[in-house]
Amino acid sequence: MNASTRTCGAGAPARETSKPKQYRGSANAIFVSVLRGFTLFTAALKEIFDETAYQRFLHRSNLQSSSNAYAIFQQENEQAKSTRPRCC
Repeated sequence: MNASTRTCGAGAPARETSKPKQYRGSANAIFVSVLRGFTLFTAALKEIFDETAYQRFLHRSNLQSSSNAYAIFQQENEQAKSTRPRCC
């Protein structure tokens, strides 16, 4: 018998236990996919709750985020919503 071969209780040769397979490539791909999905989800929430619109407003107006800037943003948004034609 080989030095690396194990024996079971009755002296018969036993199989070597195999090392767990590591699928680093597919695990990384899954992680990247989940991360992209989470990023997309958070971007959608920011659009829904006007966070990205506020950031675009600040960038367009060259303002720093403040309560005064947010009040101006709110007024601008309300004005834009009131001038839109209503469907039904």
